[in-house]
Amino acid sequence: MRNVLNAKMKLLVRYIFVGALSLFPLVLVLIVVNFLKDLGVSAYLSLHDYTNSFGITIALMAAVIVIFAILGYSIERYGKSMFVSIIDSTFARIPAIRSVYSVSKKLAAMLSGGEDGGKKEVVLVEYPKDNIWVPAYLLNRHEHVCVLFIPTSPNPTSGYTVIVDKKLTVKTTMTLQEASSFIISMGADFPRKEEIARLIPVVD
Repeated sequence: MRNVLNAKMKLLVRYIFVGALSLFPLVLVLIVVNFLKDLGVSAYLSLHDYTNSFGITIALMAAVIVIFAILGYSIERYGKSMFVSIIDSTFARIPAIRSVYSVSKKLAAMLSGGEDGGKKEVVLVEYPKDNIWVPAYLLNRHEHVCVLFIPTSPNPTSGYTVIVDKKLTVKTTMTLQEASSFIISMGADFPRKEEIARLIPVVD
């Protein structure tokens, strides 16, 4: 009787776990929507404190959205924006924040796949120990030395920057977007799986 009860409890726990996992994408979407809602409300309240007018506040927020859309269109269509170029040249003249702005810009370009980001390679490396393979972004190289950024799941913007010998990396044809999707989904989205299965050596 006790064994039957334990088996039913384990089955119930399994059903609960599978049911919770099935709703995980919905929960993730709700979290993102809630975050964007809070961000929008916070922006509205901050603007409203200055304008003290509902109409002016909505108009300003709409103008900001239009500006973002125009910037995105010009960058996608022409590869650059005059407004962004002016900001770049301005910050490049300020010693206190020049280095921080430059690094932030390179990181944003890498993650978005734009500018130099589209040319970045995704490699496989054994980390944190042998026979455990993870995707990594190849950020820089010099002679036999490679600078890698190893992202962590489910947030690909956090991780570790390591320096390894080129011989310890395995080249792939994965794009940054595919690698990011793999990391965000915690492996549920597994692009280039046939290629990766061929690249990773079989452990005897």
